[in-house]
Amino acid sequence: MPGLVSRAAARGLDLDAIPTERPRHATELVASRLGGALDLVAVAGGDGTLAEVAEALLGRRVPIAILPAGTTNVVAREYGVAGAGAAEAALVSARTRPLTVFRAADRACVIGAGVGFDARVMTHTVPLLKRLFGRTGIGWTAALEWLKYEFPAITVEGLDAEGRPFRREATFVLSANTSRYGGNPVLSPHADPADDLLDLVLFTSRSKRTLMLFYHRLSRGKAGHLALEGVARMAVRSFTARSEAGYELEVQVDGDGAGTTPVDVGPAEGRVEILVPD
Repeated sequence: MPGLVSRAAARGLDLDAIPTERPRHATELVASRLGGALDLVAVAGGDGTLAEVAEALLGRRVPIAILPAGTTNVVAREYGVAGAGAAEAALVSARTRPLTVFRAADRACVIGAGVGFDARVMTHTVPLLKRLFGRTGIGWTAALEWLKYEFPAITVEGLDAEGRPFRREATFVLSANTSRYGGNPVLSPHADPADDLLDLVLFTSRSKRTLMLFYHRLSRGKAGHLALEGVARMAVRSFTARSEAGYELEVQVDGDGAGTTPVDVGPAEGRVEILVPD
């Protein structure tokens, strides 16, 4: 964001612009500065960078300002700071909202995790297409993976919202900490990023048509995909997903490929505070 540091200075805020150089580097950079005078951390990046910063700030009273510069900026949209004006206004705001951080695939997770179809799309998306075309670039990969998707058997076990054990079967799994998914579409209106629960969305159908309808309805933003036959949802504290297909399946965390099954997601590790406009 050109000129951001100087514009922040004009508002009385002294920002140090420190670039990241590799995965998990943001966590290291923030952790190394926690012993000094740190009033806030501004994250100019996407949801993955935000999660790395949040991991370092768990248990700290240092708020995070989001300066969205990623492909989908889900958390920024959820917290009303997706636009440049709102994001910069939040830098000097006194108002915050909590964001729960979960552990998934041995990393911090702020949006949610998936196993199966969407994880395969995110894993196989060509990085250059994602950088050049954003969600359109991802869409090309999604169309190809839809043609090939084999609806593998997945077992999901964990603890529900009341702490009771559960077991379900699915062919595609998504979990939501934020209500939004991949931008503005609402994956689950029941998801609350401030509580200790994930909304688990289980796709149990083996129909390509139903999978297409799932994403078509999801894109309309009215949660109509949850009413499809072969789709179920439940609130959970944590879960483990395992492949029963005879081979391991792709996993995504916060929209980035995160290895393969089995994968443990949750429970909540704590909260950070996100600056929002007054």
